[in-house]
Amino acid sequence: MKAWMLLPVGAAGAALVAYGLTRAAPKPKAMEPLGAPPEDPKLLPQQDPSAVPTHTQTPDPQERASASYCQLLTAYREDLRRYKTQADEAFLRMQDALREAEGVCKDFAWNATWNYQYAGLFGANGWTEFHKEASTALLTRCQEYVKGTAKDPGKPSIPKPPSKGAYWYDGTYTDVASKINALKQQVEDARAALPALSQKYAKAKADYDRAQAKVADLKKKIADLEAQGVFC
Repeated sequence: MKAWMLLPVGAAGAALVAYGLTRAAPKPKAMEPLGAPPEDPKLLPQQDPSAVPTHTQTPDPQERASASYCQLLTAYREDLRRYKTQADEAFLRMQDALREAEGVCKDFAWNATWNYQYAGLFGANGWTEFHKEASTALLTRCQEYVKGTAKDPGKPSIPKPPSKGAYWYDGTYTDVASKINALKQQVEDARAALPALSQKYAKAKADYDRAQAKVADLKKKIADLEAQGVFC
């Protein structure tokens, strides 16, 4: 090795080396300003002219020029948390509507019949019997109506109450008539409550879908910025 290569540099040389090192260090992408709004409409999401940090709430070109990519990324993250919270809250409202609908649909989904029964010699004795049965098909249809996937909740089958007994001395028909009228009222009350539940679910579902769309969009914008080396 030659001796002159071991000589220390002078003060001027050291300054030049330091200057060169300072100039060579690139500025982090996160600290770069967004710059003036570009004119090309076919831009990446993070280059959208309207994508000014949301905490400023001022889409001013001068403010955009001074705002950094780190500020934009931070704003996106804040928005992402906010829309995730909105989506979670909307989902809970959807579940609340469905839980409420479950009880209402159980009151709604019934079919009923009544008939005369005879016994004894030559059917000398007669009475009136009432039968009711919960309908799984109606229950499912009712819940689908609340969720907006069925145009109507279906129609329970409930006959008119009997106006007389099996024989003139049969008084059981009045009890059957009372049960039929009570069931009919229950079904009508449940039917009346269903449109409001359907609207409640639809509103919550629309809020959920809207928030989820924002979440997906913001995740992509954040990923695009990170792909360009923006981390802060």
